[in-house]
Amino acid sequence: MKKIVLGLAALAMTVCASIPVAANTTSGRTDLSLYVANDPTYTVTVPETVQLSATENTQVPVTASDVKYLPDGQKISVTLDRGNGTFGRLYLEGTNEETGKEYMMTLYVKGTDGEFKMGALENQIKGMELASFTEDGTMNYELRPAALNYPDSTNDNLVIQKGVHYSGYVTYGIGLTDIAE
Repeated sequence: MKKIVLGLAALAMTVCASIPVAANTTSGRTDLSLYVANDPTYTVTVPETVQLSATENTQVPVTASDVKYLPDGQKISVTLDRGNGTFGRLYLEGTNEETGKEYMMTLYVKGTDGEFKMGALENQIKGMELASFTEDGTMNYELRPAALNYPDSTNDNLVIQKGVHYSGYVTYGIGLTDIAE
């Protein structure tokens, strides 16, 4: 019984220490609040098609619009999820209509880190950030054929072949990530 009385006395002292109440007061008040932030909303637009240049880097625009309610310290990140090649590599493929010979052209890609990475090395490009946003805007990433890095090459897959329609695709990852400090 003595332990119960001591426990109740300790509890009463704790409550009294948190809420100052004068001896002649007959009531007290605690203000309460509840807030749940809105879920983030945004629209990311990527081009449906891009015509690559055979002679210079190609700018690929990515646009974020209707950006609202992003949590503090976070951004919208658009990443290269995979290219059309084996293991997600990024290259163009084409066939010469007259000879039936098949060609492949590796692409280089440059994202937010500012360095070109070779699309044939999937461990370098998969997941690389191409654009990021904390508000409405447009950001470009760049693509270029590997042939621009090897202008004197005689390798068929390092020279852009005339009369060959090359094609490929990129799939994107889009989501919220922490802003690195």
